This record gives sequence, C-alpha cells and structure tokens, in this order.
Amino acid sequence: MSTEESNVHRLEAVQQESQVEEEVFEQPDFSTHGLVETQKDMSKVAMIVSLLAVILLVIFFFGMNKNIAGLTDEVKSLSVLRDDVSSLDQKMVLMQQEMPSQVKRMIAYDLVNEMTMKAAYLGDSLEDEALRKQMQDILQSLKNVREGLVQ
Repeated sequence: MSTEESNVHRLEAVQQESQVEEEVFEQPDFSTHGLVETQKDMSKVAMIVSLLAVILLVIFFFGMNKNIAGLTDEVKSLSVLRDDVSSLDQKMVLMQQEMPSQVKRMIAYDLVNEMTMKAAYLGDSLEDEALRKQMQDILQSLKNVREGLVQ
C-alpha cells in the first residue's frame, strides 16, 4: 500500500501541476467593461485628431485666402504697368520716325556753321575785291540755310 500511496501521491501532484499550468495559460477574459473603456479612450483620441485637422484646415484656408488676395493686387498692378508700357512703346515709335530727320538737321546745322566760319575766314584773307564780294554772297546764303534749318 505504501507503494500505491506513493504512486497516488505522485498522480495527484502531476494533476495539480497540470491544473496550475492550465490556469497560467488560460486566455485573459475580455469583458465588455474593458472594451468599452478602450473605445472611450480611442474616441477621445479621434476627437482630438479631428479637432487638430479642422484647425489646420482653417489656418490653411486663411493663408491661401491671403495669398490669393495678394496675387489679385499684383495682377491689377500689372494691368496698369501694361498700359504704361504700351504708351511708352507708342512714344518710341514716334521718336524713331522723327529721329532721323532731327539728326539730319542737327548734322546739317553743324556743317553749315563750320562752313560759315571757314568762309568768313577765307573772305577776310582774300585780297581781291571781286572774290571778297562773292564770298560775302556765299556767307549770306549759308546764313539763310542755317536759319531755315533752325525753323
């Protein structure tokens, strides 16, 4: 009997050990109470994230609105600038048309002045009275040409 008791003892000890192992490896009990708390915690996080998203959208909207207003002002100023450029272009066309004739007149005026000075010098240095008279006529003609160029 003593051998039987010792065997029984051992069997009971093994059964107790297996029960302890089963208790240790049992799945935790997810009760509805723990699940509800987790859902409440996640709903708070979701609310905070959604509020932050709305705040960021509002900031983004007002920033874009300000930038678009600035761009509108720039476009308006560009239209004024375009008008100024077109008026300057018209003035340049007129100057290009008038410039050659004015430049020619200025060059001719300088040449006539130079010829008048040389003719006056030559008229003073001539000894023949007939040649001096002809040079005076030439000087008078050059003065008339110079007056015509001034007008």
